[in-house]
Amino acid sequence: MAALVILASTMVVAGWATTDRSGTYSFFGATNVSHVPVDPDTNPVELGLRFTSSRAGTLTAVRFLKAAGAGGSHPVTVWSARGQKLATAMSGNESRSGWQEVTLPTPVRIEAGQVYVVSYHTSRYRATQDYFERPAKSGPLSSVDFAGVYKYGPTGFPSQTWKKSNYWVDVVFAPTATGTSSPRPTASPSRTTGPTASPSGSPNPTPTRDLPPLALPRVPWEGGPGYYGGYAPARGAGWTDPAFFPIGVWQESVVARADAERDRSVGLNTYVAPTDNSDLGLVAAAGMHVIGGSPRQTGPATVGWSLSDEVDMWGGPGSAAWTGNYPGRGAVCDPPDGRCGYTVQEAMLRRFPADGGLRYANYGKGVMFWETDTEASRFVNSYTNVVSNDIYWYTDPGVCNSPSEGPGIGVRPEDCRRAANYGRTMDRMRQLDGLDGKRQPIYAFVEVGHPFSENDAPTITGDQIAGAVLNSLIHEARGVLYFNHNFGGPCLSQHVLRDSCGAAVRPTVTELNRRISVLAPVLNTQSYQWRFNPSLDTMLKAHGDSYYVFAMPGRTGGTGTQRLTLPAGMSGSRAEVLFENRTVPISGGALQDTFARESTYHIYKITP
Repeated sequence: MAALVILASTMVVAGWATTDRSGTYSFFGATNVSHVPVDPDTNPVELGLRFTSSRAGTLTAVRFLKAAGAGGSHPVTVWSARGQKLATAMSGNESRSGWQEVTLPTPVRIEAGQVYVVSYHTSRYRATQDYFERPAKSGPLSSVDFAGVYKYGPTGFPSQTWKKSNYWVDVVFAPTATGTSSPRPTASPSRTTGPTASPSGSPNPTPTRDLPPLALPRVPWEGGPGYYGGYAPARGAGWTDPAFFPIGVWQESVVARADAERDRSVGLNTYVAPTDNSDLGLVAAAGMHVIGGSPRQTGPATVGWSLSDEVDMWGGPGSAAWTGNYPGRGAVCDPPDGRCGYTVQEAMLRRFPADGGLRYANYGKGVMFWETDTEASRFVNSYTNVVSNDIYWYTDPGVCNSPSEGPGIGVRPEDCRRAANYGRTMDRMRQLDGLDGKRQPIYAFVEVGHPFSENDAPTITGDQIAGAVLNSLIHEARGVLYFNHNFGGPCLSQHVLRDSCGAAVRPTVTELNRRISVLAPVLNTQSYQWRFNPSLDTMLKAHGDSYYVFAMPGRTGGTGTQRLTLPAGMSGSRAEVLFENRTVPISGGALQDTFARESTYHIYKITP
């Protein structure tokens, strides 16, 4: 959301209370909201609350906390968990600000245990970041995971989340009579909107009912979001929040407010090495982050610094003197036939301020294909605390046929242009990263258009982008970066995700980023080691009271109907297929599903 990074107000006392109005319940009826801030964002947005009830009943009205200057009337909507519109109404005779209650023309039947969403549409709103560190409860009512939701644009189903924010949408719910006395108000613990902080500055949420650990080894990792607690700018920017997952764009410009707004609407939250003419004040106002490419890119949004890009290729593995030149501007190393990539990175480290921020570098074909483990490991492990590698398997005109590239590591041309090879890149980087006994986050790097100048090179599709990103996540990517430039093909662009050149892929990328953001608390947990099917690339995680299985075809085969065998200790009768509005049965300790293409992925939620 627009400026929610700065919205946390530690003065607001938010008591979760039951309201008794002829036997009805609301979440926030007794809450002191006098200090809930107004967000400076003025873009049209649908704001909502996801909730469930342990008892059946009827929803008679929708309530929302109005911001001053928000206009005179607002539409409210009741939705199913999958976005089916169940009821709508329009407010009338609103007060200038404060709580508004909109009665539904016909009460909506609420079934016990089902998830529903209530929302309203506005262009001015009040919000509290980090509110839903633990569920809000009121009698039979309870908020659910990813409780505060939004959607920019015209009225529509809100499903995006931001930093556990509460947008102050509420219900009036009347449970079905059960023959017992009417509900009475019960005292609820009060809380402040600023969460209790651990020594590292990360929130200490009250845990939900967690699953017992499986008797399986864990995948080695760097520690999840807590890793960023060691880097003050990232810690202060909220990167230790389990609900945050870095989704960035490479060398983009931000020269107008609309630039940041458009990028944020696609689901981006970080700029890596933005152009020198970018206005970092606009980035900060949008609640986004910067990994700066030059010392001039210092500001409140800056969380770290980007060292030289692909220096493993143009500088090479060596410590010869660096002339200060970059490729195309004269000799790079001294002597000219020397290798000076290590020297370049050491110079970059000295160039940036000692501010405790992250140090990031992206590497390329040198680290991936050409260099020995010893040479490549020095690039990966000596200069950075976040790293990536950009091999564009879908679009690179040479990677599938050059003996020194894909074929040199055993990738057959017919198996080259597959999402699974982006996971192969992650595996190579993780292998090198582990050689020094320490771990750092490794980010995926995926193209979104036609990054090569050869016009006859392939252009990536939306499905391929989604497959490349998901396979990278399955192979333990801790962030996603997009290469946003078309250097060839029919539509040249430096801003693919903004302009008409990206029209074909933008909806897919937007939905993909939404899903990543929704799943951030799951992705930010440590994976279990388990192979569900040798033809599939898979990942197993546990969060709260559910297991999550990510699956898609591997490096060869894997399409068609596939069986996924569950490990001992994982129980359940059905698996929900997230984002697909369906379930699959679990029988004989396994589930079965179909993978139509090499880029098809499914995410299963299994709740014992």
